[in-house]
Amino acid sequence: MPSPRIAVVRFSALGDVVLLWPVLCALSEAHPTHRITFFTRPRIAEHLPTHPNIEVVGLDVDQAYASPVALFLFWWGWLRSTQPVAWVDAHHNVRTWSGTWLARRMGIPVGQIQKHRGDRKSFLRREIPTLRPVQEIYAHACAQAGFPVAWPPVAPPAPRTSSDLLLLAPFAAHASKRWDVEDASKLASRWLACGGRVALMGHPNEFEAWPGPPVLLAQREEEVHLWAEAAVAVVMDSANQHLAALHGTPSVTLWMGTAPEAGFVPHHPGLAAHVRPGELPCAPCSIYGTSMCSRGDFACRKLSAQDIADAIRRVARTDVDLSAL
Repeated sequence: MPSPRIAVVRFSALGDVVLLWPVLCALSEAHPTHRITFFTRPRIAEHLPTHPNIEVVGLDVDQAYASPVALFLFWWGWLRSTQPVAWVDAHHNVRTWSGTWLARRMGIPVGQIQKHRGDRKSFLRREIPTLRPVQEIYAHACAQAGFPVAWPPVAPPAPRTSSDLLLLAPFAAHASKRWDVEDASKLASRWLACGGRVALMGHPNEFEAWPGPPVLLAQREEEVHLWAEAAVAVVMDSANQHLAALHGTPSVTLWMGTAPEAGFVPHHPGLAAHVRPGELPCAPCSIYGTSMCSRGDFACRKLSAQDIADAIRRVARTDVDLSAL
């Protein structure tokens, strides 16, 4: 007899999905007799590791199932044929509404994340100091569907061997989360001068903006190996922050127009450090990032090189002499 299924759905940016993945792993650990079917975009599914109890389905909601009717019919057929014991809508978006509606109509227990938009507006108005961590919101949706998750997990970070490799990921979709490549280039030069190696993480189109020095330009097929090998990764509030946590890579996250208090910090015990701009009355200016700046100068992106170097020294697993960093 096949294992009972828990369906989980999230079509979104890579960082959001990678942030969800550890919660799915915790869900599987808490309910090992159940199998999880996770629906996401095909291009995002490529970045997820394999798990013996999680089936990842890359559902093309941008082309093949872009039509609401086509997507509705897919959910109808899948739910009728599979008969999952729970449906977790981890997106609460137009692409998941029809599936959630059908699951309820079929009597399947449903969990659905809450966006807390009012709280997010209050946070940006400085009326509340913090927002609930997004991973807790995911875990709450699982519990709402009848499958509670112990979150955060209590397992210590896995031991990691020393390395001389620095991963640099200065790019992001929004300008307020994007580090100046000139500053990133200076850090790369200093790390190379210390005797280490540097790999640049990003899309090939982003590499064109790199001013030097010569570094390894990471290719898609190399990424998993590089995350596993690196001594430390310097990342933005972007997908690479969450990939670092997913692979257990020590990381330094640079926060600029966004803030960790907004709830998008991954669970990464003992392996992460954070660097923020000095006191700016306008920062953070957004929850997800923006390409507009009310000041016109993106002052939040001018981070202290000393603060970044100190953060790297605290978390890096390396024998490289970083005294000159």
